[in-house]
Amino acid sequence: MKKLFLMTMAFMLSLHAFAAKGNEGYNIQVKVANKDMAAKHDSVYLAFWMNGKTYSKDTTILNDKGIGVFSKKEPLKQGTYIIYFSPNKFFDILVGQDQNIHVEVDTAKINESKISGAIESVRFQELTNEMSKRHKEQRKLYDDYKAKKIDSLSFTKKMEALNNEVSNYQNKMIEENKGTFFSAFLKGTISPETPEFKEVPDSIRPLTRYLYAKKHYFDNIDLQDPRFLRTPYFSNKVDNYISKFIIQHPDTIIAAAFDLIERSKGNEETYQTMTSKMINYGIQSKIMGMDAVWLAIADEYYFSGKATWADTAWVNTLRKEADKIRYNKIGMPAHNLVARDSNNAIVQLRDLKQPYVLVYFFEPSCGHCKKTTPVLHDSVYSKFKDKGFEVFAFYTQTDRQEWMDFVNKHKLNDWVNVWDPERESWFWKYYDASSTPGVYLLDKERKFLAKKIDMRTLDLILEEEIIKKNDPNAKSKKKKK
Repeated sequence: MKKLFLMTMAFMLSLHAFAAKGNEGYNIQVKVANKDMAAKHDSVYLAFWMNGKTYSKDTTILNDKGIGVFSKKEPLKQGTYIIYFSPNKFFDILVGQDQNIHVEVDTAKINESKISGAIESVRFQELTNEMSKRHKEQRKLYDDYKAKKIDSLSFTKKMEALNNEVSNYQNKMIEENKGTFFSAFLKGTISPETPEFKEVPDSIRPLTRYLYAKKHYFDNIDLQDPRFLRTPYFSNKVDNYISKFIIQHPDTIIAAAFDLIERSKGNEETYQTMTSKMINYGIQSKIMGMDAVWLAIADEYYFSGKATWADTAWVNTLRKEADKIRYNKIGMPAHNLVARDSNNAIVQLRDLKQPYVLVYFFEPSCGHCKKTTPVLHDSVYSKFKDKGFEVFAFYTQTDRQEWMDFVNKHKLNDWVNVWDPERESWFWKYYDASSTPGVYLLDKERKFLAKKIDMRTLDLILEEEIIKKNDPNAKSKKKKK
């Protein structure tokens, strides 16, 4: 729930910080041409794309003649918009500099809408129609090939010819409409071509092509042009770049995120949106350790004051979340916990001898702890305790009787059981124990190897770390399989 709050607030702050500027306004007339005029008096909606999602912008009601008008004194921000009558009846329009647009539509044939007026909007409709036509031709080629009406050589040649026709059409439209948003929009849909690099040795050619594609990925998109934010493809292109071209490791993701943010800095809206998008990537990631991504972005932009748009209350909430993970990122050395056992003797985490240690925070009243603890003890611990695994079980509360009853009930006396009734260890600062159970697996060097994982995942990790890595025959067994 906390992550959802952070994500929602980060984006909404980005969205609402920018108000449309200008004096010319917009006027989009929609005429429904249905013969029976069943659509009259119905509501028609205008929505816009923003960072991969759609948001409502305006509403009109059709009059007795089936005409409705979207109109305001302030112009729309240039981008792709959606006119929709119902969830199943809608179509995209492009809004450029001229925002006097006329739309004629038969809701029974929604894809055959006619656009007139603003030339960029007309060109976009022409492009949509052409691409639809070419897609049908492509589909027919596939069907003919599957039905064995044409051979593979003919199929390949015809497909190449079709692709060339599409490419030539697109390039012609880009050139003829140079300087318009329509031209920039169309160019942005085309991925830069990667050379074959035939002169490069075969052994490194794939890497060379990958590095080139990565470097030139955004050649056809200006990351400082806010109009791209309001297209249906921009957000997906950024997501694809991060997920497909960047190694999924916190350090490489952080470097890529910083690069994208800095390249978006020339415009306040693009800078803000990219920063929000990148911090959300870290928050949303299901990959363990990616919390380091959003923490790095928070430190660099939000906590430093560079994110001038950010609401103070939201930043303070973000800071509290950041404090929970700052000292327990995957790969960093774990803080040495100094606590006490049931006899009040001091016990230090660093004194444990086993190569792998699980720091396990729990409280008896926690429902998840009641379910997890028996599995941890009876299944995972019993399996690995004689192979180099130990549990440092940290009771987070101050009721000694409750603690001892829980230990005895689950027969946990073979664990290293500790508590901190005087709150001397500051465990809550160095480990996120705000929710229990808290699970932190430390490696031989007492660095964080894994955290916040379930018992099945813990078992798999220990199997890999303790058994497979120490089995000289493991590799040969894997090859035989």
